Amino acid sequence: MKQSQDHAPKLMMSTVNYAEVLILISDRQPQLAPQLRDQISALPIRFVAPTVQQAELAAKARLKFPLHRGDCFAYALAKEQNCGLLTLDRDFRKTDLVVLTASAM
Repeated sequence: MKQSQDHAPKLMMSTVNYAEVLILISDRQPQLAPQLRDQISALPIRFVAPTVQQAELAAKARLKFPLHRGDCFAYALAKEQNCGLLTLDRDFRKTDLVVLTASAM
């Protein structure tokens, strides 16, 4: 747990991707959705609403890389902030971002 706390000030998530997480949880575990939502919102993650510039980066990423629309906003946030992206999605390996895995944390 200490390792994740070391990175806590740096953790960010696009609100677009947060919405995707909430939808997946509600679809797959509807009875646990409120509890899981509360647990996620208690994590030291800074939720970032997309800007116009991020929307433009997301659109360019959608045309350049094999990313789904929501993933393009994760890409745009990481690109704008010049930081790595923690993901299990293999499509991000085909982008120009530094992709972090759980073992790198």
